[in-house]
Amino acid sequence: MLKRVVLVISVVALLMVTTAQAAIDFIYPAQNSSVTTSGHLIFKLNQNDITSLRITLNGVAGESVDVGMPEYRKLFQDFFIAQSLWDQGANKVVVDLFKGGQKVESASLSVFFVPEGSSQKVPPEYSPVVMHRPESERLCQSCHNMNPTPAQMNSSIEKENPCYACHKKLLSVKYVHGPAGTYSCGYCHASKGNPKHSVAKREAALCYECHADMAVQIKKKKYVHGPIEAGMCEACHEAHGSQNEFQLKKPINELCLSCHGHIANQKHVVMTTTGEGHPLSGRKDPLRAGSGKQMSCISCHAPHGGSVRYFFFNNVEDRMALCQACHNK
Repeated sequence: MLKRVVLVISVVALLMVTTAQAAIDFIYPAQNSSVTTSGHLIFKLNQNDITSLRITLNGVAGESVDVGMPEYRKLFQDFFIAQSLWDQGANKVVVDLFKGGQKVESASLSVFFVPEGSSQKVPPEYSPVVMHRPESERLCQSCHNMNPTPAQMNSSIEKENPCYACHKKLLSVKYVHGPAGTYSCGYCHASKGNPKHSVAKREAALCYECHADMAVQIKKKKYVHGPIEAGMCEACHEAHGSQNEFQLKKPINELCLSCHGHIANQKHVVMTTTGEGHPLSGRKDPLRAGSGKQMSCISCHAPHGGSVRYFFFNNVEDRMALCQACHNK
């Protein structure tokens, strides 16, 4: 009889352990996910009496954060949102929870960060991050409209567009893509999809729906730049916007040299009287004198393609004629 009682107690204790709610629900990024940008770290506290927490990233501990104040709870309820600054590669986040200064529990999260454009491979145990998962949306829906209508997704009024509250940081750049700047999220993102709010089409298939004139121009070109030929608009351009003109991922020369790196390590085009090659930057662009723009790769080369090899400016076929566009003496 005693053995049976002990067995029952053991089973009940085991069930209590296995069904106990985790101290933290990590919302974004999810456990064992891969990310390409440093966005946010979002999680939900499942214990109402937690007074403070401390986040340690890759062994470096941050300061204690008071989450027990009534003011904090009124604003954020049981949620915690922080700006994340991931190290490239594997990242381990440890969240320590405290009650009245006493550590009571810890939770950990593994994230793999590979910046956009990097050739680093993501290990197979990590999956691409997806925010709009059903389990995440259930936690967010108490404050956020997780099922907006197409009209709401395209509303140019900030308070009426549910995307704006969380994604407004995408617009805090110098050059913003037109649809993003007017909160016309539904132009590219579908309210239905798998994953939810994903883009039904990618790259040129989507871009040419608005930029049809560009598609026509490119079809007429005899020589087309490789990424354009492959329909890879996002190889060079950010979809929502960037700090660089034309919404480029990097400044012009830095972007070009990320593929054509050999150009930076040799004398370009000719050797001048100083023994140097033709300058790639550092001088005003003589062909755009009134603009005040600096010389760059696109001073001589059209970025999408042209009717002559090397996509020379204004489709100039003779190299000397190209030189004389600036050196007309």
